[in-house]
Amino acid sequence: MLVRSKYDLLCQTYCTNFGKSYTVPIPKENVTQQTLTADNFRGISISPTISKLFVHAVLVRFSRYFATSGYQFGFKKQLSCLHAIYCVRNVIEHYVNNGFAVNVCSLDLSKAFDRMNHYALFIKLMDRKLPNELLSLLEQWFSISVTCVRWRSCYSHFFSLLACVRQGGVLSPLLFAIFIDSLVDKVRLTGVGCYMSYLCVSIFCTLTIYC
Repeated sequence: MLVRSKYDLLCQTYCTNFGKSYTVPIPKENVTQQTLTADNFRGISISPTISKLFVHAVLVRFSRYFATSGYQFGFKKQLSCLHAIYCVRNVIEHYVNNGFAVNVCSLDLSKAFDRMNHYALFIKLMDRKLPNELLSLLEQWFSISVTCVRWRSCYSHFFSLLACVRQGGVLSPLLFAIFIDSLVDKVRLTGVGCYMSYLCVSIFCTLTIYC
C-alpha cells in the first residue's frame, strides 16, 4: 500500500483551487488614448484569500530557504529602493572625491516577472537544498496555475501559465529574487569593479512591483 505524505495530500486537496486566479490589467503611468496598447498595461493577479494565507504559513515555516544576498534590497524588512540608491551614491561620491572616475550601468529587466522560466527556477531552488516536500508543492502549484483576464465585468477563458510568476503573488518577489541571486555572485567573483575596504560594492539590486 502506497503511503502518501501530508504534502501530497495538501497538493491534491488545496492546490487545485489555489492554482486559479484572475488577472486585472492596470494601465501604466502616462497612458493616453493614442498609446493605449497591451504593452502599456500591467497584469495584476488576484488569487484566493485562502491561498495567500497558506503561502504566508509556508513562509513562516521555511523562511530561511528564501533568504537572498545582502546586495538585494527589494522586498526586505526595513530596506527599499531608496537604500539601494543611497549605497550607489555613496560609492560614487567616495571614488569621485578620491580622484577616480566611476562608470555606472543601470539595467531594467523588461517584463521580468512574465518571462521567468519555471524549470530554471526549480534548479535554483534545488541548489538551495529545499526540502523535497516543499519543492514538490511548488512544482505542483506551478503546473496547475491558470488565470483569466477580467476587463470590467467581462472574463476571458482560463489559460495555463507556462512561465512567469504572478504580479501580486505573495511568493512572487521572493522567487524572482532567488532567480536573479546568482547574478550577484557572478559579479562578485569576477573581482572587477568598485571595492570599499575590501568589500565588493560593484552591484546593487532592487525590485519594485506595482500592485
